[in-house]
Amino acid sequence: MRSFFITGLIALLISPLVADDFSDQIKPILEKHCISCHGPKKQKGGITLHDIDSLDAGFKKFRLLENVIDQVEHEEMPPDDEDVLPTDAERETLIKALSKVVDRVKSGNIPQRAGRVTLRRLNRNEYHYTVRDLFGVTFNPSKDFPVDGAGGEGFDNMADALFSTPTLLEKYLAAAKKVVTAVYANPTLKSKVIFATPESPNDAKAAAGKVLTYHATLAYRRRVSKDDLAPLLNAFAKGQQAGRNFEQSLRAPLTALLINPRFLFRAEHDESDKDEWPLNDFELATRLSYFLWSSMPDRELFKIADAGQLRDPKVLRAQTLRMIASPKFTNFARHFAGRWLEFDKMIDQVDPDPKRFPTFTPELRRSMYYESVEFFTHLIRQNRPFTELIDSDYTFANATLAKHYGLKESVTGNELRKVSLIDKNRGGILGMGSTLTATSLPLRTSPVHRGVWILDAMLGDPAPPPPPDAGELPADDTKAQGLTFRQQLDLHRKATQCASCHARIDPLGFGLENFDAIGRWRTKDANGKPVDSSATLPGDITFSTPQELKALLMAGKDKFAANMTRKLISYATGRGLEYYDEVTVNKIVAELPKKKDSSRELILQIVNSRPFLNRSKTR
Repeated sequence: MRSFFITGLIALLISPLVADDFSDQIKPILEKHCISCHGPKKQKGGITLHDIDSLDAGFKKFRLLENVIDQVEHEEMPPDDEDVLPTDAERETLIKALSKVVDRVKSGNIPQRAGRVTLRRLNRNEYHYTVRDLFGVTFNPSKDFPVDGAGGEGFDNMADALFSTPTLLEKYLAAAKKVVTAVYANPTLKSKVIFATPESPNDAKAAAGKVLTYHATLAYRRRVSKDDLAPLLNAFAKGQQAGRNFEQSLRAPLTALLINPRFLFRAEHDESDKDEWPLNDFELATRLSYFLWSSMPDRELFKIADAGQLRDPKVLRAQTLRMIASPKFTNFARHFAGRWLEFDKMIDQVDPDPKRFPTFTPELRRSMYYESVEFFTHLIRQNRPFTELIDSDYTFANATLAKHYGLKESVTGNELRKVSLIDKNRGGILGMGSTLTATSLPLRTSPVHRGVWILDAMLGDPAPPPPPDAGELPADDTKAQGLTFRQQLDLHRKATQCASCHARIDPLGFGLENFDAIGRWRTKDANGKPVDSSATLPGDITFSTPQELKALLMAGKDKFAANMTRKLISYATGRGLEYYDEVTVNKIVAELPKKKDSSRELILQIVNSRPFLNRSKTR
């Protein structure tokens, strides 16, 4: 209690000083040297600074401030061609003042809260898996639903991006009818769904109540009230009045169950007299199951929630480990890792040119995708270090993939299995065909796309969008007018408006140039010329192979760990991260070395975090 009081007292003492720094020191320098290029009239690199006009705004954009500090410190901004450049004293003043703001965010010396998630509906994948687990149907009733938009950290389960349209509501009704029809057409499924029948006509309502109470409890993911059941029982009664038998009378209420907002939307309770409160056990069970399975809680999880035991740390840990061991945990690899690391593009987005790459068959596409799924699932289940995403001495391959990679180990059959890697360039996500293909163009590799992917997906340091006048590089590297593709890219990089960003982006992509557009190792490019994979990052950091690039990333593993943690919190909670989440990120990253960088412990840390367990009044 004493330490909490002291921390609060320090915050009160420091806060006015930092606020004064903002108004007295930060704003004048930004207005003098930055706003003309990053203000309301012009936003070079997509960066705006004019709206950082208060301490609170600085907190909210602290990651942008980190970038500003880095640019000013290395004298990359303002650019040398500006008429008036900041003095050394101005640079020092700005760096110190901005650093105070950033340090407060990272240390947690700011108002803290758990965060608030908007009422959110099930996305397409969640609907599919939930209906499957609820009624046992094996087809995908959501395949005709509109594509879900991405939000937050780029995931399609973000509450603010999950809109509901009249078209979607029509799709929900059509899907519900298909599901119930499929149940009634399958005697086994029907007997499981309609598990109680009346012994006499007088028992019909009671039997229907048992069936509907059971399914409504599962569908609504909580205990149901009389008010919840009333419209379902009324629909059943209308069927009886129309002369339908018991089973046929249940068709309407079972259909209604699947279009009820309590099923389609995940609601969490509010407590108006508090600023923050814990989720109840049913809400926590729902968060946990949709985080790890993209589906509803199973019977065991429901029973524990109903007994009020899920918030017990030991019980929560045990349930999390049980769920990781479940076959349904593959959904986590597919929809979290697939979206984060972008290997889900292998499903239907990547399109290598069939003439240039005739070996890229549907079987190879499928194998590349499931290699990444199996690898990520294995990483968590077997409690491997998260750093194996950067570099590993194994992967998962079948005969098709082993031939494509030129693996030394003999691999037969279509099933993927764990295989050892001798080639130090191949291990980890950087050496997988899925990500190498997803970051290429149909006719050639793209050092730019690969570099942007490393900055964004791996390091959480996305490059700004290209300026409108950036120009375009050729889509085909064999039509280079006597120049190698790298020489063309070097010309492109010399443009003033492109140079600074490409200095960060391109070297990372160059380090992967020995992998062609479908992930095969090569020593010559499409024109028969030797591949030039040499690269120099700002600060004269040189490397020339994927192995050396991975060594650099491993040296900065905390940056990768922080990005992965942010992605996990966002995916788990269904919202974008706010500045007050940074202290949670930093605490988790600080704990990981004590747990030998365990990927499974990282998941457990997320499940036990403040934003996962709680809800606050304001965002």
